[in-house]
Amino acid sequence: MSGLDRRATLRLGAGALLLTLAPMVAARAADRLPGFAPPDGPMLYTRRLERALPGGASFVVSRSFAVRFRHAADGFIVEGEQVAVQVDAPDPLAAFARLEREREEVGLFPLRLDADGTIAGGGAPLATRLDAAVHETLAAIEAQAHDPAERAELVRFVNAFHQSAGKLVTELPRDLFAPAETPRSESREIALPGGNSGEVLVTFSATRDPATGLMRHARREVVTEVEGDRRRTLESWQLAPLG
Repeated sequence: MSGLDRRATLRLGAGALLLTLAPMVAARAADRLPGFAPPDGPMLYTRRLERALPGGASFVVSRSFAVRFRHAADGFIVEGEQVAVQVDAPDPLAAFARLEREREEVGLFPLRLDADGTIAGGGAPLATRLDAAVHETLAAIEAQAHDPAERAELVRFVNAFHQSAGKLVTELPRDLFAPAETPRSESREIALPGGNSGEVLVTFSATRDPATGLMRHARREVVTEVEGDRRRTLESWQLAPLG
């Protein structure tokens, strides 16, 4: 792999770590369904993120949490604890993969849901979580054995990503735990550092348990295209009884 190709792969790997959330239009209120009644027992919540890399490789992170839905006065509190993590990455991204395996996701739960299962709040503010991810990634870059030019390029990439993150990053789909089953999509143009522009196409689909109203499976695909360079990020969620 040439130095240029390796730097491009590392840039995308840094993006895979920072792009933990992706843009998505919220479901319309008219699409939300009644009858949200989660069980009292524990459930297994799994989120899988797959980011395409040059040459057909991909960076994949899967995290599982033991969760429980606790009744609250105005809805539900979702409590959760990480129980498993799996990371698959090509060799040039071994350091990033190790960092992701060692990281415990503690900012997601608890989540507050309203009576219909819509996410109403909870967890650290997005800016706080993104700042933490940026600082963690920059620290990892400094600790790894990169040549000065490669390190400088990675740092520039992470800082540029941070500056444009307000347009590229958002919260979870608010109806993730009680999704409408009508697929939806959104296309938008984005401005990138250096005067470049690109397009982002986001699609979302889901299935829910007819008895409880809970999400069974959900899938969000983000396709970005910048100057003919097309990249795909696939995010999926699963919720099932635990034990």
